[in-house]
Amino acid sequence: MLCPVCLAGFGLPEAFALPQPLAIAEVVKMSQSGMDPNEVTRRIRDTRTTYALHGSDFAKLKALGVQDAVLDYLQQSFVDDIDLLTRYWVQNALLGGCPACYPQPIDVDKMESGYAPAAIAPPYQVSRPTGTPDWVPYPQAVHSALITVSDVERMTKDGMPQTQIVERINNSLLTHVIGVGGTLAVRSQPLAGLSGSELAQLHSKGVDDPVLDALQGQFLAQFIEFERLRYQTWGKKK
Repeated sequence: MLCPVCLAGFGLPEAFALPQPLAIAEVVKMSQSGMDPNEVTRRIRDTRTTYALHGSDFAKLKALGVQDAVLDYLQQSFVDDIDLLTRYWVQNALLGGCPACYPQPIDVDKMESGYAPAAIAPPYQVSRPTGTPDWVPYPQAVHSALITVSDVERMTKDGMPQTQIVERINNSLLTHVIGVGGTLAVRSQPLAGLSGSELAQLHSKGVDDPVLDALQGQFLAQFIEFERLRYQTWGKKK
């Protein structure tokens, strides 16, 4: 199955073409101009752009003037895309061959985003949904230890070295971040249990970038596994 908006890449009418992805530099520029956050998110949504953001990227964007409401939208739209990619993965479906159909790779430090002009869609992977960033540690091992975002904040405050905190995150199950608000409550896709503004706020409380990146990676890995199991049981009798 192909993504309808990608059909223009196969010679179909231009009306089906996906809009050109919005560069992350434009999001920063609009935010710095004082544009209302709702208008910023509308313009991102109109171009159907999603950014594959590391955990540390949210604090960097906030420091550049991107408002919390926009940060939360960026995270939620990323999670929405990961949800869709997981569904397609479980159903053995394909989005098509256009890079714009997938979360856009991003380098906030260089203010760059998107695939190279001649790039094709990400290659199919058996072990994870196509288009999932390679920094997401999936598939994950079964973890018996539990950890919360508050635990991470406390460990940082207590002076635990960042390498130890990252190791704890990578070898534990994050709690209270998956299935928050219900999987079908109010909206058709799950709410992001770890928001963009929350990640930015953690940075302001002293949480280092590698720790934020580990949090985001583990959150997305566990989200994929949760959604994989949910889609596999869709329509099955209990």
